[in-house]
Amino acid sequence: MMIKYVFIVVAYLVGSIPFSIVIGRLFKGVDVRDHGSGNPGGTNALRHLGKKVGLLIVFFDVMKGGWIILIVKLGLIDESTLFPVLLYGVVAAIGHVYSIFIGFKGGKAVATSAGMVIFYNPLMALGLAVIFFTVLKTTKFVSLASSSAAVGLVVAALIFDWTLLPYAIFLCALVLYRHKTNFKNLLNKVEPKITWI
Repeated sequence: MMIKYVFIVVAYLVGSIPFSIVIGRLFKGVDVRDHGSGNPGGTNALRHLGKKVGLLIVFFDVMKGGWIILIVKLGLIDESTLFPVLLYGVVAAIGHVYSIFIGFKGGKAVATSAGMVIFYNPLMALGLAVIFFTVLKTTKFVSLASSSAAVGLVVAALIFDWTLLPYAIFLCALVLYRHKTNFKNLLNKVEPKITWI
């Protein structure tokens, strides 16, 4: 059925919406790409648009990865008419990273990947959140916390859910690849630390 392909396109387009740019301009009159790392993602938004606006952006970025799973769980669409629902979360993450609306540039896929996991397996998401915030608290580096959670997703899938494994591997690779500049900054000791935790 065509609907499964339509939803793939919709997942990519929704994932491509640069909420940090849209909301930043709407509420603050600021293009977040002109500040900090220049990355149109949640971390840069939190740093330069303030906590309230930044958290709103993170919320929408999370929803990008989980909305299709949510509507399936609510019974609003028959899962049998779709590709595996996790594929739509991955496609949304790709849209977030390579947005058609901003020249195929974008964020680092962390919040959008998290959204997929939150709606697919909330308990697993809670475990990954513990990893994220533990690493963040001890190191003060968002990049290390995000990368640790991404690796943790693969480990969790290996142990608990092999259905998730191929998607987890892809998302982990995508997140790590998008943080390559951060890894160089860490080696050069110029990676910025957060101060709010």
